[in-house]
Amino acid sequence: MDKRWSLQGMTALVTGGTKGIGKAVVEELSMLGARVHTCARDETQLQERLREWQAKGFQVSTSICDVSSREQREKLMETVSSLFQGKLNILLLEEGEIKKEVISRTPLGRVGEPNEVASLVAFLCLPAASYITGQSICVDGGLTVNGFSYQPKDF
Repeated sequence: MDKRWSLQGMTALVTGGTKGIGKAVVEELSMLGARVHTCARDETQLQERLREWQAKGFQVSTSICDVSSREQREKLMETVSSLFQGKLNILLLEEGEIKKEVISRTPLGRVGEPNEVASLVAFLCLPAASYITGQSICVDGGLTVNGFSYQPKDF
């Protein structure tokens, strides 16, 4: 495989990686060869996901962390620094859920699927995308291109 399309040798931290977009990103980056560490608040979910990922041969490690706690974030960074010998190439902080009001203003009328967002995240992490910098790429079903006040028409 062309190295431009591989994340082999890269490391990533994805918070909130047990479900939704975070989970999809963990899996996408892992499939491309990255070593990934993810965290979540629910230990049971972390263990379930870890078993799934290990069965797929992914190089994923996990830890419990509530990223709203400064103390836990600092501990997370110590853990990641130790695991990856101070080398972290990719950082994705999962933001949480989108409000229904925003969805109602999205031309596609739905939230993006986790794999739709994960594909863009993975692409931007690839060496093939190395010249893409300083850009805001919206994976938002057309919300921003139509303005935040977009109201769907009744037909």
